[in-house]
This record gives sequence, structure tokens and C-alpha cells, in this order.
Amino acid sequence: MKAQERHHLKENEFVSTVASATSWYRHNQGLFVGGVVAVIAVVVLASGYFWFQNRNEESAGALLGVAMTIYQAPVVPPSSVPGATQAAGSFPSEKARYEAALKAFSEVADKYPSSVAGTAAKYHSAETLLSLGRATDAQQAYQTVIDKSGATIYGTMARLGLANVQLAAGQNDQAIKTFEELAAQRDGKLPVDGVLMQLASAYQKMGKNAEARTTYKRVVDEFPDSPYVQTARTQMTLLG
Repeated sequence: MKAQERHHLKENEFVSTVASATSWYRHNQGLFVGGVVAVIAVVVLASGYFWFQNRNEESAGALLGVAMTIYQAPVVPPSSVPGATQAAGSFPSEKARYEAALKAFSEVADKYPSSVAGTAAKYHSAETLLSLGRATDAQQAYQTVIDKSGATIYGTMARLGLANVQLAAGQNDQAIKTFEELAAQRDGKLPVDGVLMQLASAYQKMGKNAEARTTYKRVVDEFPDSPYVQTARTQMTLLG
């Protein structure tokens, strides 16, 4: 085939393709425009969703910061001087501080339940409930975080918190089981040496001194650079 003929053939193929595409567009213009509009709508909605999520996280984070400030506020007993007022940013007692912090944490958790800050607030509310002596409520709050957060840092910390609540409530077997499971997670979110120290302490509270000593020895042997080594050695000496 001559070069000129091949050129004309390609031209005819191109013209035919353009004509077919034009014809399809004319007959399906509504569908085509609708598809473009749909794609644009999806992009806009996705952008709006992520913007909304980011804004929610920022708002939740700001509220959590306020709650943490309350939680860490100084306790200044009321002055006996007539007419004296409570120092700004302080509380007359730990109970008053914890109650104010619990209210602030609950506000974040209730308003932004799906945010990271909301989850953190729920965890801290459990800690605060425990400090207020409301063990049953603390246990429920920790369980909520566990169910919602799974293997994340807050889910794991909530499991540790729950074990301590169980221990305080006399649910020793459940507490020991949780401590042991967390201590077995070498690649977990929590430092194993710290978990072992809590496990050893739990054994001591239960009067299981042999198990406690063995656990303290694990800290010394397996984590020689741990900041808990000296305490572990001291406890081993006391246990004999």
C-alpha cells in the first residue's frame, strides 16, 4: 500500500471515530452531563466531609485541652481570711477538681464521640470516675473505650485501667488475666516492663508473694535498662 493511501485511510479512520463520538454525545448529552455533575458532586461532598471532620477534630481537641487543664489544675484549700476568694484556675479540693474535670471530659465525649479527642476524653473520664471512687461507672467507661477503640493506644490503656478497677473490686482472676495478656504483647502499645510491675503489684495485693517475686525478677532480667529495675530489686528483697 502506498504511503499516500495509508495516510488517507488513517484520516478516514480518525474522521469516522470523531463522528461516532460526536453522534454518541448528541444522543447521550443528558447522561454525559449528569455523569459529570455526579462526579463533581461526589468530589464536593468528599471535600466537605473531610473539611467537616478536620473541623470537628479541631473543636474536639480544643475542648479536650480545656478539660485536661481542669484535670491538672492546682488544689488550693479555701483561705480562712474573711472575704478571701478561691484563686483563679484552682479548686478547693481534689473532689471538686475531679467533678469539674469529669463534667468537661463528658462534654467532649458526648459531643464528639467519633473523634480521637472524644475517645481520649472518654478514657480520661474513666480515670476521673475511679479517682472519685465510682468504680462501677469507671469500669463501664473503660469498657466503652475498649469496645470502640480495640487495639489502639486508648483501647490498650483502657484495658490496663479496667484491670486495675477489677483488682480494686476484688475481681482478681480477671485482673491478673488482663495484666498477663498485656505483658505478653511485646510489640504492643504499652511498655512491657511497666505492665509487669503492675502485675507483680497485683500478685502482692493478692498475697501471692512467690508469683510477685518471679514477676519482679522478670523486670530485672529482661529489662536491665528499665527505670523500674531498682524498685523491682527492692521489692524482691522485701519479699525474700
